[in-house]
Amino acid sequence: MADYGLLSIVPAVLALILAFTTRHVVLALGVAVISGMLILTKGHPVDTALMFLSEGPFIQLASGSNAQIIIVITIISGFIYLVEQSGGMAAFSSMATRYVSSPLKAQLATWATGIGIFFTDSGNSLILGPMFAPIYQKLKLSKEKLAFIIDSTSSPVCVLIPIISWGVYSQGLIENAFDNMGQQVDGFTTFLQVIPYQLYALLTLFSVPVYAVLKKDWGPMAEAEHQARQQAEVSEPSSDQTQLAKSGRISLIVLPLTVLFGSLIALFTYNYHLHGTINGPVIRTSLGTSYLIASITAIAYYAYTKTMTASTAFNTFVSGMQRIMLILIILLLAWTLGDICKSLGTGDYISQVMNDRLPVFLLPAMIFVIGSFISVATGSSWGTFAILIPIAVPVASALGADPLICIGAALSGGMLGDHSSPISDTTILSSMSTGCDHVSHVRTQFPYAILTGVTASIGFMVAEITRSPYTILVAALMQIALIVLMVRRQASVSPVTV
Repeated sequence: MADYGLLSIVPAVLALILAFTTRHVVLALGVAVISGMLILTKGHPVDTALMFLSEGPFIQLASGSNAQIIIVITIISGFIYLVEQSGGMAAFSSMATRYVSSPLKAQLATWATGIGIFFTDSGNSLILGPMFAPIYQKLKLSKEKLAFIIDSTSSPVCVLIPIISWGVYSQGLIENAFDNMGQQVDGFTTFLQVIPYQLYALLTLFSVPVYAVLKKDWGPMAEAEHQARQQAEVSEPSSDQTQLAKSGRISLIVLPLTVLFGSLIALFTYNYHLHGTINGPVIRTSLGTSYLIASITAIAYYAYTKTMTASTAFNTFVSGMQRIMLILIILLLAWTLGDICKSLGTGDYISQVMNDRLPVFLLPAMIFVIGSFISVATGSSWGTFAILIPIAVPVASALGADPLICIGAALSGGMLGDHSSPISDTTILSSMSTGCDHVSHVRTQFPYAILTGVTASIGFMVAEITRSPYTILVAALMQIALIVLMVRRQASVSPVTV
C-alpha cells in the first residue's frame, strides 16, 4: 500500500470540520469521500468520477453485511412508523407517564431499557427514540438528553456482550493477536477477563444515572435543557396528538412487541443450538425476520381491530421505510469514507505519528488516546479495534505491560469515537430516532464523552500500576468527582449567561 503520509488524514479531518461548521452531514461526508478519491487517483477528475461510480457508495450495497444492515434498518423503520401511526406509541407514552412521572424516572427508565436491548446498537436507537420522545417532551426534557442516553446505551452496551457480533468480532482479533506471538488463548475467556478494563464503555453507562440523580447538566447540554423547558412552557400538545393518545390502545404496541421479542428469542435460541454461536449475519437475519413477522402481525391486528384498513396499514409500513432514505445515504457515505481511510492508511498514520517510547504505565492510556483519535476521525469502532488490537498485544508483551489492560484500552478508544463521532452510524441513528438535530446531538454529547475519556485515561494508568480489575471502582469515584466539579463550574458561570 502506498504511503500517503499527511494526506491520509485529509478526508477524515474535512469530514469532521465540515460536519461541525456546515451542519450538513451529507455534504461533509460527500466532500470527504471525493477528496479521498482525488488523493487515491492522484488528482485525476475522470478517474475520481469513475471510482465514485464503481467503488463509491453504490458498491457498499454489494457487501453482504452492509446490505443486511440496510434491509434490517429499513424494516425496523417501517415497523416503528406503523406502530407509531396506529396510536400504540402514544398510548404507551400516555400510560408510561403515569409511572414515569418525573425527569429522573424518565432518564433511568430509558437507561435501563437501553441496557436491556443489548443485542443491537442500531435497533436500540430505533426502538427507544420514538417510544420515549413524547415522554421527554411532556416532562420538559430535551431531545439532546434523550439522544445522549440512547447513544450511551447502544454501542457501549454491545461492546461488553460476548455472545453478539461485537464480542465475537473482538474475540477473533484477540485470538489472532496472541496466535501471532505463538500463544494460544481462548478468545471467549480472554474477552471476559478484558470486560473490567473496558473503562470507557463502563464509565459511560455509569455516568447516565449519575447525571440523572444530580439533576444537573453542564456545557451545551445545560443550554439545551434550558431551551427545552422554555419551549415546553409556551407550547401544548396538538389536538391530534392528544386525541391519538386517548384513542390508542396499549395492545396496539404490546402485541407487536410481544411477537417481536418472542420471535427474536426463538430465532436466537434455534441458531445457537444449530451453530453453537450467534454471529453478526445470524443476528441481522434474526432481527430482520422478527421485525418482518411483527410488522405482518401488526398489519393484520390493526385491520382486525379496524384501527386501520389492511391497505392503509401496509402503505404506512412502506412510508416508514421510505422515511429513512436520508439516513441510508449517510450510512453509505460513512461506510465509503471508512473504506477510503483504510486505503489511505489513515489509522496507521495516526498510530505512527502518536506512537512513541513511553513509561510502561502510560502505554494503555496512550493506546486509548490513539484509538480515540482514530475512531473519532473515521467514525469506526470496529476499524479501530482491527488496527490497535494486533499492535497493542505484542507491544504490551514486549514492554511488560498487561495485555488485557491494553486490549481494554484499544476497545475503549474505538468506543469513544463510535459514541461521539459525527460520522458514526450509532451517533447518526440516535439523532434520527429522537428527532434531534444531528450536530446539536454531537455538540451536546461531545463534552460528556471527553470528560469520560479523561477519567478513562487516568483509570488506565492506575490499572497498569495496580494490575487490578477493581480499577473500575476507582475510576467511577473519579468520574463522580469530575462530574460534580463540572456541574459546580456550570453553576458558577450560569448567572452571566443569557
